[in-house]
Amino acid sequence: MQTRTTIKFLSLLYLLLFINTKAQVGIGNSNPRAALDVTSTTQGILIPRLTAVQAEAISNPVLGELLYATTNDGSIINNTGFWYYDGAIWKPFGATLQLNVDIYNGDGTLAADRTMNMSGHNLSFDPDKLTLLAVDQKTGIGDDSPEHTLDVNGNVRVRNLSGGNVVALTDGTLAIGPKVPYGTVKESLRSTDHNGWYKLDGRAINTLPAIAQANAASLGISGNLINANNLLMKQGATLATGGTSNINLLRANLPNYNMTGTTSASVNHAHTAISGGWNVTPSATGTAFIVRAGRGTASGTAAITLPTSGVHTHTGFAASGGNNTSFNIIPESIMYTYFIYLGQ
Repeated sequence: MQTRTTIKFLSLLYLLLFINTKAQVGIGNSNPRAALDVTSTTQGILIPRLTAVQAEAISNPVLGELLYATTNDGSIINNTGFWYYDGAIWKPFGATLQLNVDIYNGDGTLAADRTMNMSGHNLSFDPDKLTLLAVDQKTGIGDDSPEHTLDVNGNVRVRNLSGGNVVALTDGTLAIGPKVPYGTVKESLRSTDHNGWYKLDGRAINTLPAIAQANAASLGISGNLINANNLLMKQGATLATGGTSNINLLRANLPNYNMTGTTSASVNHAHTAISGGWNVTPSATGTAFIVRAGRGTASGTAAITLPTSGVHTHTGFAASGGNNTSFNIIPESIMYTYFIYLGQ
């Protein structure tokens, strides 16, 4: 009996849908107050029931189209219940259901704590920023009870700060420490400019950034940077250069010392006296020479006694034979680069 009643009801409904009429239609009542007024105290109206996937597959849905989602596995339809098409997207129907809003397609309000399982993936906020706001302006990382704007329970690494260095206070708070004073010079195994440090390679000052040029001028550096290639640092007059890597020893650099020597052997040998313009003849005894001045008759004689042949030595001076060649005074070393801090 109920089946027949249902068939009659549907037949009447279909008939009314095809009748071109402006009159109001009532079902279950004789005084309709709308284009279609259905009244019942025992039954409701059933609208199409689709899975979420089927509903999202509807081609060209129209504004106001209504359906009931029986599953929650759609990319948009993620709850079971009534959904309607607002002309652009499917939305849940009913005050007790939240709108389909997430961080990927709109703003929303968290109704409770949420936990995200990253499953090995990364979460990024672009472009180039991550902003966290709270009523008390306290954010905790590894700490669910932060006491500071950023409270980190763990190690923190900070690099490439142009305004100064990060220092840790006694309570673990990080703060900006004093920046490196302009004009500070350091040695490094790096070979190029970095973070406001400029290589002392003799380049023109006007090739540096404006801030570096101004700071160089305040230090009295003009024209070119000092070229520190192959130079050692020495304290003294600022910006002065000098010295050499080689040196020549002069006579004044040597100790006052006479080099003497002795012949290597002492043997019997004789000496021969040779006159230079004088007539020298041996004496009759053979132990002296007679010296005659001029030629002809001797005007006078003098006896020259020579030592007898025997063992004796000779002493003398020897030249060094040097040619004053300079020698390198730089010891063994490791090469590195000098930089000056002028800011950036």
